[in-house]
Amino acid sequence: MSHNLSFRCLVCSVGLFAGCAEPSSEKQVAEQQAPETNAAAPDHQRAPGHTSEHPDSEQAKHTERSEGEQVSVILSVPEQPVQPGMQFPLTVKFKIAPLWEIRTIDAQPEKLATQLELKLPDGFQAQGDWQVPPTGRSMSFDSHPVYSGEAVFQRTIEVGKEVPAGPRSVTCQIHYQACDEQRCLSPVQKDLKVTVQVKPAQSAGN
Repeated sequence: MSHNLSFRCLVCSVGLFAGCAEPSSEKQVAEQQAPETNAAAPDHQRAPGHTSEHPDSEQAKHTERSEGEQVSVILSVPEQPVQPGMQFPLTVKFKIAPLWEIRTIDAQPEKLATQLELKLPDGFQAQGDWQVPPTGRSMSFDSHPVYSGEAVFQRTIEVGKEVPAGPRSVTCQIHYQACDEQRCLSPVQKDLKVTVQVKPAQSAGN
């Protein structure tokens, strides 16, 4: 009887060991497959500034983008047509990579400053100055004011009462220089262009 009992215990032990081994094997397979899933996930790291999956205030706007490794710039206006005599907001958004920064709009000397120059069609007029984003402090030794992260500039544009209906191109020339704690890249100057659709003016009777 003692021999039979030993044999049954041996069979039971082998069965328990085999039952525990299978989940362990499955876990190893799952861990080996996990990096493939994770590697495909971070789309935002491959396309900085891309907004199709995470729409924000740029949705329903005409935009043009300037993509860069350290800085991306978006020029946008509302998609809805405007009438003569109306005003609309024009927005320039900088998306600056972590650990990078650009100089402020009033930095000195002027060649180092971030510059925004509008080129408006006939009958369009900019109202007031640029609304500028809050500043931070540079990581460099003198801690001068800078923009980092996301910096949004906005300006109001008025359409003259005599502007005829049709599409109008609005251009913004953008100048900036990206720096990190140790170095500055060459200055960048680009023209971004968007289209504003002007609809016919309403008659006095409407």
